[in-house]
Amino acid sequence: MKHDRKKNLTTEFYLLVFLAVVLVFLGVFAKGFYSINNIMSILNVYSYVLISAIGMNMIILTGNIDVSTGALISVVCLVIAAIGKLGATFPVLLITAMVVGMLLSAFNAFFITKLKIPAIVATLATTQIFQGSLTLAVEGSIYDLPATYTWLAFKAKVFGIIPFSFVMCVIITVIALLFMKYSRFSKKIYAVGNSTESARLTGINVNRTVFLTYVIAGALFGVSGVIVGTAGQRVTTTMGSGLEMTFIAAVVLGGTSTAGGSGRILGTVIGALILASISSAITYLGISTNWADFIKGAIILISVLVSALRTVKRKRSIPGKAGVQAS
Repeated sequence: MKHDRKKNLTTEFYLLVFLAVVLVFLGVFAKGFYSINNIMSILNVYSYVLISAIGMNMIILTGNIDVSTGALISVVCLVIAAIGKLGATFPVLLITAMVVGMLLSAFNAFFITKLKIPAIVATLATTQIFQGSLTLAVEGSIYDLPATYTWLAFKAKVFGIIPFSFVMCVIITVIALLFMKYSRFSKKIYAVGNSTESARLTGINVNRTVFLTYVIAGALFGVSGVIVGTAGQRVTTTMGSGLEMTFIAAVVLGGTSTAGGSGRILGTVIGALILASISSAITYLGISTNWADFIKGAIILISVLVSALRTVKRKRSIPGKAGVQAS
């Protein structure tokens, strides 16, 4: 256990070093990158990336995955835009988004736990279902949304400058860190990710654990959907397209094993900040968005390879066992 903790600390240390290098590089070569407006913009992006990445981290820890998250967020954005058009206030939008996220994630979990469809296949299918339903229900976009709808993006500022979305992110992150460290349910998540058979033998209801994990993650995806969807007065059917890759990249970059059972929220916190900074830098420097996709893809590939090597090394050093790492 102590040995595993040291390995995690080493991973996070190297992530922090890499982040520092990136930030110094941007400070030198991207003049004006550290302007107040740009920093606040990064914090806003970081907020919805990290909130969803925390949910994705929990899912991956169980040994599953969700590639429908981008389409799910698109659905959330359209739903809250529809009620926002009627003058719904922010609390109503937030609660609605969380409920929709939970329901859609429960839909995913049903296929995975009850019908025993592999997570990657099930969520690829629901991606098409979610996205297809949007194009059938809405022609193009919902626009001319009222000020009550865009309150979070334009009016909700702490001290008149810090985005309230970032405050939400900090609160959720602290709760997640405590939850993953001290709750009994988090221990079940790690156990299921390490070995479903061993988890069953110890009395853990594997299907129930996976199902509830998806539902919790769905609530977090819903919160991210509010941040993404209320950023302007026009909401399209593709608001969340491709975001799932960013969330997955943040998780694997943060050191969570793609095989499940190993990883920490703290690593995801750092990984999400690295991605938010790089994404903002690419936009700020006027570099093609194709490079952003290339970088994310490279990060995922390298992180998965490192994760696989770490898993193999761990299994060789502790035959028949898999170390459980608390958040």
